[in-house]
Amino acid sequence: MFYCGRQPFHCCRLAQLASLIYYNGMIALQILDIKKFMSAFLIGSLFDRYALIEAQITTFCTFSIDGRMEKLFYENRTGDAAEDEEDDGAPLQYVPFEQLRPYCLSVIKGKHTPLFFKFVFFYPKEELPAFIKAAAPQTDPDLISGLCLNLRFDGSTLTLTTGTSMKVFTTDRTIDRAWDEKVRQLLISQNILVSEV
Repeated sequence: MFYCGRQPFHCCRLAQLASLIYYNGMIALQILDIKKFMSAFLIGSLFDRYALIEAQITTFCTFSIDGRMEKLFYENRTGDAAEDEEDDGAPLQYVPFEQLRPYCLSVIKGKHTPLFFKFVFFYPKEELPAFIKAAAPQTDPDLISGLCLNLRFDGSTLTLTTGTSMKVFTTDRTIDRAWDEKVRQLLISQNILVSEV
């Protein structure tokens, strides 16, 4: 377990993501209009490009999703690999939320409110260098493992937490502040009201 300040930070399974070493600052935003957010999240395309690291949804039972791409599933009988690749030609490591959203919607929708859910996302890897260049041109993009979003619903309260995953320790919070602001602006663009926790 890693700590950010005095609070534990569960952005993703660290044992499986060994390259993630340090977590910097974060903010927690309570979603005030849950219905509007859920519509943008599950019916709209709010986080479609983001990589889904993991999800857990509890309704009449608990559904768990591991967002890692299973490359063997896409291989045909001749052994050709999947065509899903990143811009640099490397295979995708995690599935974009767009591919899993319909399944998540089918589990969550209905007359009853879920008892619990959590989703862990990474900002799209292909967009990360441009974000870093705009936010902190002096920062080496290779030092940043990812920008995290952790969405958690406990049956009544919906909270969105940001996080920055660094490969080295740094006291510079420029990227953290830029990421926090980007998330705020994303929610504002959808007219979703939040309060900082």
